[in-house]
Amino acid sequence: MSSIRKIGILGAGRAGTAIARAAARAGVDTQIASTRSPSQMKYHLLQYAPSTTAVYAHDIAADVDVVVLVVPQEDLDDVSPDWVGEGILVDATNRWEDEPLPEWFTTALNSGLSSSEVIAQQFPRTRVVKALNHISHWAMDTPRADDARAAAVASDHDEAAQKVAEVLALLGFDPVVADSLAAGRQTEPGTTYFNVAATSEQLTRQLL
Repeated sequence: MSSIRKIGILGAGRAGTAIARAAARAGVDTQIASTRSPSQMKYHLLQYAPSTTAVYAHDIAADVDVVVLVVPQEDLDDVSPDWVGEGILVDATNRWEDEPLPEWFTTALNSGLSSSEVIAQQFPRTRVVKALNHISHWAMDTPRADDARAAAVASDHDEAAQKVAEVLALLGFDPVVADSLAAGRQTEPGTTYFNVAATSEQLTRQLL
């Protein structure tokens, strides 16, 4: 039996609501937050994620196993590290070439860090895991197949990585755990299996 009870999602756009729908199909309780208040999200969620509970952003980490971050990276200044605290943060964000980024983000990227390592610096008390960024919101709504699509999990925290791998398995994916957060660079836009289905063997070779 899975130990996953509830997940939180920061970001109520196409990716966030797709993850919420997948969690609902798996029987996992989900709460979601955005820049809008819970009452402002009411009709949006009725259409796109009716089984999800809307909460304020500062309450997103309350009583959840993991928090999934799916806001545009250009809006990261609007996300407070205090919202997640010492919890597990799944970085499902991506870096796009034409996206205006916060100055601190660009400076850290230029030092050679991957985007998830930069986010880990910005959320120093949080255990950051890179996952779900290389699977489109369309694929999240695809029914489970006999041969599960592989999904990458990259982190510097083994226990957090295993917890997120458990979430991915519940969502119908075959988790492939890398040995470092830096390996998540191999799932960013422009890499071989970004938005492309892969087997666990293929994804394992990619993450080496």
